[in-house]
Amino acid sequence: MWTEKNKKKKKSKLSAEILGLLAAALAVSLFFFAFLNLFTQDIATTYLLEKNIELTEIQNMTMTLWIQSISLLASAVMFLVLFLFLLGQKLSYLRKIIDGVYVLRAHRMDFVMPVEGNNEFTELAKSINYLSETERQLQQREAALREERETLIRALSHDIRTPLTTILSYSEYIQQREEMSREEINEHLALMQKKAEQIKILTDRLLEGRDRSLEWIEHGKLLVEQLAEEWTETLEESFLCTADLTDCPPFSGEFDVQELRRIFDNLASNIEKYADAEKNVDLRISRKDDCLLICQKNSCRPAPYGVQSYKIGLENIRKIVRNYGGNTEVQLTEDDFCIGITLPVHFL
Repeated sequence: MWTEKNKKKKKSKLSAEILGLLAAALAVSLFFFAFLNLFTQDIATTYLLEKNIELTEIQNMTMTLWIQSISLLASAVMFLVLFLFLLGQKLSYLRKIIDGVYVLRAHRMDFVMPVEGNNEFTELAKSINYLSETERQLQQREAALREERETLIRALSHDIRTPLTTILSYSEYIQQREEMSREEINEHLALMQKKAEQIKILTDRLLEGRDRSLEWIEHGKLLVEQLAEEWTETLEESFLCTADLTDCPPFSGEFDVQELRRIFDNLASNIEKYADAEKNVDLRISRKDDCLLICQKNSCRPAPYGVQSYKIGLENIRKIVRNYGGNTEVQLTEDDFCIGITLPVHFL
C-alpha cells in the first residue's frame, strides 16, 4: 500500500510543478491586468480633464470596456508568453536527457546525465545514469576477464613450449647418438614421458579452464629434489650447472605439483635463452625464516641485436609464487642474473 501511494506521489511531482507554473503565470497576469487597467483608466481620466472633455455615460462605459478589453488581451498574451517560457525551462531539461540518450547510444558510456530538480525527469536521469554505470562496470569486468584469459593463454602457451623443447631436444639427441646403452635410453625416455604428461596437463588446463589442483605434500624435500634433478638434466648438455640442496630441511605444504614444475621449467627456459654457457649456473634451495628459498644465479650472454625479452617466464613465476603468498626478487645487471623465490612452507 505504501509503495503504491509513494508511486502516485512521485507521479504527481511533474504535474504539481506544471500546475505551479500555471498558477504563477496566472497570478502575474492578473496583477498585470489590474495594474494596466487602473493605469490606463487613470491616464484616460487625466487626459480628458486636461482637455476639458466630458463624456456621456454611454461613452464613459464604452471607454472603460475598451480599456478593460485591451488590458485583458495584453494580460492573456502575458500569461501565454510567461507560461510557455516557464514550461520551456522544464522541457529544456528533457531536451538534455534526450541528447544524453543519443550520446549513450553512441557507446560513450563515460557520459553522466546532469541531475536537476526533483520530479519524474530527475528520476529518469538518475535511472539512465544507473544503467550507464552498470553497463560501464559490466564492460570493464568483461575487459578484465578477457585480459585475464589472454594472459592465462600466453602464460600456459609459454610454459607448454618449455617441456616441448625438452622433448624435441632429447629425441634429436637420441637420434644423433649412434650408440647408447639401454639404461641411458630409458632415462631419456622417462624424462620425455614426464614432459609429455606435463604438456597434457597444461593443455587440458588451457582448453578446459581447469582450476589449480592443490594437494598436501608431506615430503616436500623429495619433491624439490626431483624437480631440481629434472632442472639439471634439462640443462647439463649445454651448461655447467649445479644444484645445492644441502641446506634444505624437510618440509611439507599444500601445492599444485604442476605449478612448482612450471617454476623450475621457466627457470631452465630463461637459462637456455639468456645464460652464458661458458660460466656456471647455480641453483641453491635452502631455508629462509619460515620460507623455502629457491635461488638461481647465472651469468648473462650478450643479447643479439634486435632480440628482446618479454619476460613472460619471469611473470609466470611471479604469478605462481603470489598464489602461495610468496615473493619473487630479481636482480639483473649487464653481466649477471639472480632470482630469489620464497615460498611459505611447514618445516618438519
